[in-house]
Amino acid sequence: IYNSNRNDITKMGGNDMQALNIYVAHPYDGQEENKKKVEEFIKLLIKKNIFHKPNFISPIHNYGYLYNNMEYEKGIDLCLNLLNECDILLIPKFEKIKMSKGCLIELGYAKHKGMKIIHWEDVVSINESN
Repeated sequence: IYNSNRNDITKMGGNDMQALNIYVAHPYDGQEENKKKVEEFIKLLIKKNIFHKPNFISPIHNYGYLYNNMEYEKGIDLCLNLLNECDILLIPKFEKIKMSKGCLIELGYAKHKGMKIIHWEDVVSINESN
């Protein structure tokens, strides 16, 4: 898992030509308030300019409208296809996701793939201390 060192975070990114694809995970459960939490977090990340050339990818924003319109397994497959194209999984710490089937699946997938995993709380706490 991620070592929360400020220099590790700010230096993340590809070369000047390549963007960094960052998958922003969060529990959803079809709740609009969870979608808003992701929006506010991404706004903060952009404002603080934490990552070099980021593409923030939110499965909630990409596929949330399908939540009640397809089988759960098909929806999570769409999310994992999206995660597979990313460089980093940005996810809340376990205590906040332990009841979220989708987040646990995404975390397990990222670990299995050997992806860089960063917790929301580490990014916010490090950057808000500036």
